[in-house]
Amino acid sequence: MTDANDRRREPKGIPTGGRFAKGNGGGSDASDLVEETPASIPDAADIRDTPANRAALLELARTMSSWDGSCDWVDATEPEELMSGLGFDPAAAMTLVDAVGDDYYPTLEFVRFNDAGMLESVDESDLEDQAADEADDIRQYVEDAPEVREELDADTLQGVRDGDPKALLEAAREGNRWDGAFDWTDATDDIESLSGVYGSGRYDAQWLVDRTFYGDYTPGCDYIRFDGYGNFESVDESDLEREAWDNREEILDAVQSARDDMDATGWTDDDVADMLAKLDVNGED
Repeated sequence: MTDANDRRREPKGIPTGGRFAKGNGGGSDASDLVEETPASIPDAADIRDTPANRAALLELARTMSSWDGSCDWVDATEPEELMSGLGFDPAAAMTLVDAVGDDYYPTLEFVRFNDAGMLESVDESDLEDQAADEADDIRQYVEDAPEVREELDADTLQGVRDGDPKALLEAAREGNRWDGAFDWTDATDDIESLSGVYGSGRYDAQWLVDRTFYGDYTPGCDYIRFDGYGNFESVDESDLEREAWDNREEILDAVQSARDDMDATGWTDDDVADMLAKLDVNGED
């Protein structure tokens, strides 16, 4: 996984090598006896609020998150990468997630796509109301389609003539099955079959839609992360930089804690030292 600056992010947990490695366990020479001076960690109150400082703080937060899980608010993933990691086809999953809008509500009986390609929730009563509104078209269709009439029993045909909403809806559904004449009846309680999005394990299409509905998702943002309730939350790089500024004390404390967990001479993370050196601090030239 890479961040917006194409820097490889390490998985959480204690690395076995790389930036935080303590060096070889073999023989030493004179240079090994020189104790390195750890990079200075500034006071949070002394850091100037500049775009460069916000970006450097965000880099530090990402490093600390990958190191020991601190600053975990920074764990945000590009949308298609997240979908792939969850076991979905990225393009199909994002199309479904982007279709969750104001017309979707999970407690209604059925869901369908509206003319704008957005998910729309309806109850059986809503479909009956729509059938009643289109009664003349349904009657004429049944009159002109003997193949459909043959599939309807006598009571239903009489209900169509009398304008009974339930009979009209049944006729419209049969007509839609025959030649797609009334596609507004394509409502189902199975989002997978409706969308063609199939997951793996415990992550399925309904899970995706619910995480989107109950979260704070906005199409087109740089990243998706999980909020405190396990739902999707959209953030841009600028949002993370703002949060890094707001949480600068936490970030610097995390750096200090990571350093304290290691022997001082074992702190060899040049990346962290470089990030600290980027910070523009009051009182420095």
